[in-house]
Amino acid sequence: MARIVVKTEKLPQEVKPGDKSVWICKCGLSATQPFCNGSHMKTLDEPEGKMFRYENGKRIEVEVKDKQ
Repeated sequence: MARIVVKTEKLPQEVKPGDKSVWICKCGLSATQPFCNGSHMKTLDEPEGKMFRYENGKRIEVEVKDKQ
């Protein structure tokens, strides 16, 4: 079963479990989850107020319909 998981952050989270920092992916695009691999660079120019999905490295805008 597929799920839609919305991640709104564009930058990773630094965590220091010891002497060395690790970066946790918060954009959802990293192939090395839960660690950052730099994929968030694709999200930096996304306009606010819009939703996107990524397939094969391409950004696709998702139409959001409000339930009334």
